[in-house]
Amino acid sequence: MLAPAMVVLQNLVVAPDFSRHFMLYWHPMDALQSQVLDKVKKLLALAKSPSEAEAAAALAKASVLLAKYGLSMAEVQQEEDVQEAVLLEKKRLRVWESFLVSVVCKATFTEALHYRTQSVGRILLIGREVNIVTARELFTYLHRLVLILGRAHSPSIAHVDSFRQGLVQRIGERLAEQYREGQGTEQRTDKDQQKDAESASGAGTTALVMQADAAAQVENHEFIKQKYGRTTTRKTGRRVEADSYHRGRAVGDTVNLDRQIEG
Repeated sequence: MLAPAMVVLQNLVVAPDFSRHFMLYWHPMDALQSQVLDKVKKLLALAKSPSEAEAAAALAKASVLLAKYGLSMAEVQQEEDVQEAVLLEKKRLRVWESFLVSVVCKATFTEALHYRTQSVGRILLIGREVNIVTARELFTYLHRLVLILGRAHSPSIAHVDSFRQGLVQRIGERLAEQYREGQGTEQRTDKDQQKDAESASGAGTTALVMQADAAAQVENHEFIKQKYGRTTTRKTGRRVEADSYHRGRAVGDTVNLDRQIEG
């Protein structure tokens, strides 16, 4: 019998064999945590019909919201423990699904651990409680969106998967570019439209997200190391139908990442 395996696909980590059940011990969420999560849920609930613009904007804005929450909490009380929870019960992920897990993890300051045996496959999320809950909300929302957009593209499985791969990859790239360039996703007042104000706000948002991301990586990796020991990272990729892949990227390019959404 083959031993279970743990792997990392970009942000997706794969772990060695451990004969244990994965359980998440949830602590009651305090008022601030609940407020943060409520804002994220309201953000996602605004999408009454599939819209790539709303999906990407929700993903980007959630990153900023969680960054502010995580850093402010560290200042006033002991940081909540890093935890784990099941995102998916699935032995094999399609390439575009692996990309989507990575995009969501990056946006929510979490890590994904892939646990597999001959009969079971689980994608585990590692991170703080509010980040894990938000990651699950975002993944569920975006996964459904990408499925629907793919079906509308083509009846061919190969072309659909290629389209979805291009779409997810391009949205992830643009979100990363946005933070590096300091554009952020905060709502702006009329005065904020001024060049200097926009520049200052964008730089502040970028620094905030980068700081939160660095802190999350340290604590999440430490949790994985302490609990699972050695893990491996596996990069995923496969041949794509070029035309469909680039059509997916083109759709990703049209996503309005600066769209204002009331929280």
